[in-house]
Amino acid sequence: MPDKSVQLIIADPPYFEVKGDFDFIWKSFDDYLADVEKWAIECKRVLADNGTLFWWGMDRKIAYSQIILDKYFNLIGTPVWEKPSIANEWDTRRTFPERGQERLLMYSNDFDINALGDVYDNPNNFTEIKQYLRNEKQKTGLKSNWFVSVSSTYCSHYFALTSQWAFPTEKDYMAFQQSGFFKKPYEELRKEYEELRKEYEELRKEYEELRRPFDNSMKLTDVLRFSREHSPIHPTQKPETLTRALILTCSRPNDLVLAPFAGSGTECAMAAKEGRNFIGFEITERHAVMAQNRANVFINNPTLF
Repeated sequence: MPDKSVQLIIADPPYFEVKGDFDFIWKSFDDYLADVEKWAIECKRVLADNGTLFWWGMDRKIAYSQIILDKYFNLIGTPVWEKPSIANEWDTRRTFPERGQERLLMYSNDFDINALGDVYDNPNNFTEIKQYLRNEKQKTGLKSNWFVSVSSTYCSHYFALTSQWAFPTEKDYMAFQQSGFFKKPYEELRKEYEELRKEYEELRKEYEELRRPFDNSMKLTDVLRFSREHSPIHPTQKPETLTRALILTCSRPNDLVLAPFAGSGTECAMAAKEGRNFIGFEITERHAVMAQNRANVFINNPTLF
C-alpha cells in the first residue's frame, strides 16, 4: 500500500490468549508484542498526516500495546465500549465484578493540525485576509475605539494577526466602508464584502480538509454504550452500530478506511454503507469470503440517504 494513503484505520487485532484460535499462536507474550510493533510501524507508514487510528484491546493487556503505539502516534483518547450485561458477582479472581467492556485507543498522526485548535484559532491561517484588514485599518489613521463606536465591541478581533482573529460580519464591514470618516470615494477597505467573503470561504474549506476529520454529531463520549450484536459468525465481532459510529465520526465520504484485521468484515461493510472506500486484510479464508459478501451487500445496493 502507498505511504500516507489511508485516512482511518480501525485495528481489531488478536488480544493474546483471550478468545479464538488466532489468539493462541504466539509462544510468549513478548513474541506477541514484537508483532504489535510490526503492525504499528506499518500503520504508521500508511496513515495520512491527518488520519486517525483506532486500536482495540483487552483491559488487562492493552497497556502494553499502548506503550508501543505511543512511540509512533499521538494518543488523543482512550474510549471504552461498555456492553450492556449483568455483572458477574461470583468473580473467582476476587476483584470488582466486570460489567463487560473493551478498551479502545484513539491516535492521531505526528502532524495534527487539531493541536492548534480550530481553523480560526490557528495563527498561521487566513494570513492574507488578516493582513489586508490590518493594513486597511492602519491607512485610516483611526483608533480602535472609533471602529468600536460604529460597529460591535467585538470588532477589535477583525484586525488581529493572532489566534484572536475573527472574520468581520457584513453589517460591521459595511459600517466601516460607509462611515463619513472615510475618504470619498473611500480608499480603505476597498474590497467588496462578497469578494472578501468568497476568498475567506475558499480558504476555510481548504483548511478544514487538512484537519483530521471529527464530526461528533452523535454526541459520543469516551464511554461508548452500544449493545452487543449476537452473531456466531466471528468470535470477536464488533457491533455494526458502534463501528459505523466510529467511521462517521472520524472520516469523510470517499476516504479510505483500512481494517488490517478484517475478521467477518464489519468495518468493510460499514465503510461501504457510508460511502467510504475500504481495504481489509484477513488470513482466514472463510472469514475473508464472509467479509467480502457483507461488503458487497452495500457495494451492489448503495443506500440513497
